[in-house]
Amino acid sequence: MPGAEIGLGVEIGPFSVVEPGVVIGDGCRIGPQVHLLGRLELGQGCVLRAGTVLGGEPQDDKYDGARSLVRIGENCQFHEHTTVHRATDEGQETVLGARVRMMAGSHVGHNCVVGDDVVLVNGSALGGHAQIGERCILSGNSAVHQFTRVGRLTMVAGGSMVTRDAPPFSMVTGAHPNRWRGANRIGLQRAGFEPNECDAIRKALRAIFAPGAAAGEVAQSLSSSEFPAVRELADFVLTSPRGVCAGLNQR
Repeated sequence: MPGAEIGLGVEIGPFSVVEPGVVIGDGCRIGPQVHLLGRLELGQGCVLRAGTVLGGEPQDDKYDGARSLVRIGENCQFHEHTTVHRATDEGQETVLGARVRMMAGSHVGHNCVVGDDVVLVNGSALGGHAQIGERCILSGNSAVHQFTRVGRLTMVAGGSMVTRDAPPFSMVTGAHPNRWRGANRIGLQRAGFEPNECDAIRKALRAIFAPGAAAGEVAQSLSSSEFPAVRELADFVLTSPRGVCAGLNQR
């Protein structure tokens, strides 16, 4: 359609619609019955399968037609019937990093920020303004409440409802409240962390979520750790506007 910018080598399947204002990077493959609209920037090498809708209006009563944006990194994968909504207010963005994989029926709401290499498994959903760190996995039919954060390299269990911030390097499960279940050991190993830093991360997480512990006080004591990942964890806890999720024996 006139007004769209389509890169080199782009494939567009039957019955797909590309509206004015859409920018598609080189080498993207767009399947059938896809709808791309609004102000949308799609990085090179992305693959969009049947029924994908990117750049739709936000599901937000405050939205009044503002010129907002969806910005998507390179080599992302969108499986069947996935949706990403643009931001609510003028000039704001919904952002997905590189190599994000959205499996069938998953959703990213307005003003979300999703880091590189995140996986949203079938049926998972992000409420508006959610922030998801790099290399997180949201398992099937899980959800993240609006304005809630999930730290990097965290795995959210299937069917969970994340209503309070989930710290980095963790495994979380359940709902009302969602609970910390332990360190994401496999994720840390796959990310190449050295054994001594993995041990430090696990000890820090256990201290933060120990029965009766004051998470903020523990995080403050960890903020000068020799390990960058422990300092990252401490900063996440100390800057959490909603508070972090409960431990196994906490409310």
